[in-house]
Amino acid sequence: MPHRIVVLVVCDGLRPDFVDPAITPTLARLRREGTWFAAHRGIFPSVTRASSASIATGCHPISHGLRGNCIGLAGPDGLVFHDVGKPEYHAAHRAHFGRWLARPALAARVAAHGGALLVSNASPGTAYFHDAEGHGTLLHRTLCHEPGRIDTGERLTAPAGGEGDRVATARFVVDLLARRPATATLWLSEPDKTMHAVPLGDPRHLAAMTQVDDRIAEVVGAVERLDAEGHEVLLMVGSDHGHEAVTEVVPVERRLFEAGFKRELESPEILVAPQGSAAFVHFADTALDRRDEVAAWLAEQTWVGAVHRGADLATLGQSPDEGLLIIEMAKTEGVNVNGVPGLTAMAVRFSQDEDDVRRDCGTHGGRGPWESRPTLLAHGTGFEAGAVVTAETSIVDIAPTAIAHLGLSHAGFDGRPLQHGPVLGRAR
Repeated sequence: MPHRIVVLVVCDGLRPDFVDPAITPTLARLRREGTWFAAHRGIFPSVTRASSASIATGCHPISHGLRGNCIGLAGPDGLVFHDVGKPEYHAAHRAHFGRWLARPALAARVAAHGGALLVSNASPGTAYFHDAEGHGTLLHRTLCHEPGRIDTGERLTAPAGGEGDRVATARFVVDLLARRPATATLWLSEPDKTMHAVPLGDPRHLAAMTQVDDRIAEVVGAVERLDAEGHEVLLMVGSDHGHEAVTEVVPVERRLFEAGFKRELESPEILVAPQGSAAFVHFADTALDRRDEVAAWLAEQTWVGAVHRGADLATLGQSPDEGLLIIEMAKTEGVNVNGVPGLTAMAVRFSQDEDDVRRDCGTHGGRGPWESRPTLLAHGTGFEAGAVVTAETSIVDIAPTAIAHLGLSHAGFDGRPLQHGPVLGRAR
């Protein structure tokens, strides 16, 4: 029986200014034939793992509860560093907070209405938190499960990068056509993986863009087949964040130690959780009396663009916490070695050896004009061909847009359906 389907392709890190007919002909065609969102924005921090949860739930971190790419949590002897991308963090998050995410994901919302498919070539944490409770079908290199988080025993042979994206896309097309679920999401690791490794605008970056475009073309072919069978498919193609080029790499936690705020370099009373071009500075209860002094010191550093704390965190879409400072790294006017705009300092914890390797390469995490600017286009019912929406939209609008297409209730989101009501700034 023909029915409505939502297909979402996330091209990790794709900057909209690199969508060009010469290197991304399929994306350029979809832009002409669908609706292009010219003022699309990410969340803060503009990092993949929290963005995956935001795309899935239609909510900011303050609502769904996953702060960033990494985080410090209280342990028996002080703060403990956690990488959200690691597969083991999924269980650690539930053990610490007593739950997975605080808002339901798309997979939960459509479980009784055709189900959800996710094929991901991103980090395990990115994949797991897109459907934290396991309501849908997940295919990934570290875990494949059916609804109920039932491990199928299968694993995708899809390492991060272009070849893995090819494998993941081929499997996505097969399962999309076989299952015809209510929602189907393909998360590609490129161009993000390459953008982190080479200067933005490098020929290798552009080649990764073309490979991503080839993967999108494969999905478009499957969507056209579903349309021909009478299914009403809404296709959305976008990204979770953009990128900016690194000007310097700053070992923030080492600098705090050198300034006398920590008794040892890796002592657990103060911990920095880098988010690329932003960072969380966590304080254990025993170090809260140092918070104001640390905040004042950070504000004086040339590599810091802004310091946020207290109620100010809510304006960033983050839950206020007296044991947390958030810093945005300093921005610089100009372009990188290849003439790409958007320059930022980058935070790490301890390493002092990354400057030469990372300079001019991509990073993200803050609110700079390019790192916080992901891509989005929509093709299908409710979206005019050739339209350009200049009103601001957000990645938290993706889930309610999908739900609206399926005719289900779009209550309980921070975002809004993009095909409902007057959208200001729409032009041809």
